[in-house]
Amino acid sequence: MAYMMMLVLENADQMHDVLDAWENLPVDDVTFYESTCARAQPVRRPHIPMRFMFEPLSGGQEVCSLTLFGIVPDEAGVQDCIAAAESVLGDLDASRVAVLAAWPLPIVKGYPKRSGTEEG
Repeated sequence: MAYMMMLVLENADQMHDVLDAWENLPVDDVTFYESTCARAQPVRRPHIPMRFMFEPLSGGQEVCSLTLFGIVPDEAGVQDCIAAAESVLGDLDASRVAVLAAWPLPIVKGYPKRSGTEEG
C-alpha cells in the first residue's frame, strides 16, 4: 500500500539536501509549500486603514517553514526516506526544527510517475 509522507522543515535551505538524499529512493511526486507556523504568528493589532498604505493581503503572516509531500510505495520506503532525511537533518526525534509523518493511502490513481518504480 502506498503512503503519503509529509516533512516540515523550519530551515528551507535544507530542502535541496533532503531531496538529494531522496534522489535514489522510490519517493514520487514531491511537492512543497511555504507554510506558516502558529507559534510564529505576529501579535494581533487592530486594523486601522490608512490612505495609500500597502498591507500584505495575508494579514501579516510570514512564512516560517517549508512543507514537503511525497508518495512512497510502502512502509519500507517511508523508513528509507526517514533514514535519508536524518542523514541530512539529524535525529528527527530530537529535532525542534523538522518533523516527518506518513500515513497509508488506500486509493491512489496515477502512481507511480517515475519510470522503473512499481507499487508493492
